[in-house]
Formats: sequence, structure tokens, C-alpha cells
Amino acid sequence: MWSYFKFEIKQFFTNKKNLAIYFLLAFATLFYAFKIAPTYNPIESVDYDEIEARYLTRQEFLDHMEGSDLNGVHPSVIYAIGIFKEINPIDKKRLDALDEGDLKQYADLTRDWYYFTNSFTYRNEAFFSYNSKYFIENNKYAEDDAFYAYLEQAVRYDAYSKADYELSLDIFEQRTALQTFERLSKGLLPIILIVCVLLLSIDIVKKDQRHPSILKGFPISDWKKLLVKMFVALLGSVALFAPLLIGFFIIGLQFGFGNFNLPSPMYAAQLDWHLEGQFEMMTLGTFIVQSLTLLFTWFIVIISVVLLCSILFRSEMVNFAVGLLLIFGENFYASRYVGYFWDVQNYPTSYIQVGQIISKRRNFYYMNNNLDFTLGLQLLFGLAGVVILLMIVIALNKRYKLMK
Repeated sequence: MWSYFKFEIKQFFTNKKNLAIYFLLAFATLFYAFKIAPTYNPIESVDYDEIEARYLTRQEFLDHMEGSDLNGVHPSVIYAIGIFKEINPIDKKRLDALDEGDLKQYADLTRDWYYFTNSFTYRNEAFFSYNSKYFIENNKYAEDDAFYAYLEQAVRYDAYSKADYELSLDIFEQRTALQTFERLSKGLLPIILIVCVLLLSIDIVKKDQRHPSILKGFPISDWKKLLVKMFVALLGSVALFAPLLIGFFIIGLQFGFGNFNLPSPMYAAQLDWHLEGQFEMMTLGTFIVQSLTLLFTWFIVIISVVLLCSILFRSEMVNFAVGLLLIFGENFYASRYVGYFWDVQNYPTSYIQVGQIISKRRNFYYMNNNLDFTLGLQLLFGLAGVVILLMIVIALNKRYKLMK
């Protein structure tokens, strides 16, 4: 079996298609590290000029209204005066903290700023509005997304205000290498990696037709060959992280690496947002470990499904089609708040957005509190176990021999 393993490893890492995938991923990673990451512009940034402009505009209004007779003044003006008198002192202290370089004080004040701003902005579009950057591409749920983001930011800044590590503006804006991984894990990175795994493993059985005489010389059963192929494909999948690590190292040199104790908020629908913020806190280290665990489980599922389809249909196109159906199957039912009507937590495809599952942002998106890291692992491992068992049973049938 060792000889067969070495043969499969050599075949896998000398396959021109596989080498092309690694090269393209490395190119995309370097492009991101040098071109995209430096221009990352978060909606919730630390912008001294913006804070100052808001403060001065409001203060000018307050100064103008000071001493004025408010009898007969429209109620909205009186309401604005009351709000501005509370928010402006916070903004002034935030500016002073930035001037003094006291980032802990800035974090403490900014936490209060987000909580207070959310309290009078949410569901109050007649008088106040969130950052206009949320209202793009006709997003009819922009206000809900902004509400979520403000509460998440408030919890982050609360953790920063109690930090026992050095703070920086790059940490506040989530630009460090580890925080970049966190952001990308909540976006397209997991899907990109899982598609790469599909492409790497898609011909792992079909390629044997090019070496029939050599393969018949290995005296091991087909089911053992399939398990070796699975292990080799898993090793090849882990190798996908090599170019990513290079990219994150480059980002770390530019903006810092961050640390595993940085906050990573997790949505908690059971909490009262007025009192507790509706978020619980996990460390960034916990987020990364759970994300990688769920992602690696997806690798096992995809590879096992490809191997099963390979011995049943012997067609790379069928492997590709079934793999894509599994990866993008969520799109057939994904829509805002659908989890209120459907038990989406019971579908393995609901766990493809790895970072959003760990942070439970998907729970907020679906309005379903049952999507959970542990349940996702159970479903995916269960699916993989059933597929692998079927694969072995079918491989024992002489009708489905790998080499005929």
C-alpha cells in the first residue's frame, strides 16, 4: 500500500491541471495581498475627518439654536437638539482620544457611540439614517444589515477597551492578517477553496486509465485504493493553504499580523439588543479553529462524493456537476428570513458559508437560531460517512472495478 500511496502522491502533484490550480490560487492570493488588501475600505472605519465634520456641523446647529425661543419650533428640531446634545460630547471625546493617541479610551467611547447611535437610528429613517454605504445595489434590507453591523462593532470596541494587547487603527479596521482571514472566511474564500478541492479531485479515478498496466501491478483491493486516493486528495487540499499563508504573511508585514485574542463577535438572537447587544464574544483564535474544522469537513465531503460518482458514472463532467450542485445547492432556497418558514438548519448545504456559520451571521440572515457549528459538523460528517460507506460497498462489487 505504501508503494501505491507514493505513486498516487507523485501523480497528484505532477498533474498539470492540479499544478495550474495551485498556480492560479497563488496568483490570486498575491494579487489580493498587493492590490486589494491595501485598498480595503471598511464601511465602519476610523476616520478623524468624518468624525470632526459631523461634530462641527452638529455643534454649529446647537450654537445657532442656543438661547432661541423653541415655542412653535417643529418637534423634529427639538428632537434633534436633544440627540445632538448627547452624541456631540461623545464625538468630542473621541476626537480628543485620537489626538492623544489613547486608543483604549477611543475604543471605550466608540462602543458607547455605536450603542447610542443605533438606539435612535434603527427604525427611525424619518429623522436619521445609517451610513449611506449600506444602501447600495437596492438592498431592501440595508437598515437591518447596518443595525447588525453597529451592534457587532459595539461589541468589538467593548473588547478593545479591555484589551491586554497593543491596539492600533489597523486592528480597529480589521486590516491585520488574522482579521483579514476572518473577513474572507465570511465571504467567498471557503467557496473558492472548496471549488478548488473539487477541481483537484475530479479526475483522481479517471486518470488511472492512462496507466492501466502499472496500476494492475499493485496487489491491493479497489476499496483500499479509493481510501488512499481520498487521503492523497486531502493532502492536496491542505496544500491549498500554502499560497494563502504567503499572502497573509505579506498582509501581516503591511498591517500587522494581529493575535488570536482579538475579538470575534458571535450573533446571539436570545439577547436583548437594548441591554446586552445581541452578541456574544469569542476569540479570533476560536473562530479560526472552528472555521478550519468546518472547512476541512467540507473537503472530506466533496472528495468522497467525487470518488463515489467516479466509480458509478466514470465521467468527470458528472463529478463536476454533482460537486457544483452540492457546493451551490444553498442558492436554490437561500433568501432573507427563509429560515423562519423552513428548517434550513437540517440541510448540509446550509453550512457552505463557513465564516458566517461560526459567527452566526447566517442565523441573522435566515432568521433561524438553530444553525450551529456543532450541528453542521454532525450533518457533514454524517453525509461523508454514508458516502464513504456506499463507496466501499460498491467498490467490493466486481461490476464496478476501477480497472477493467
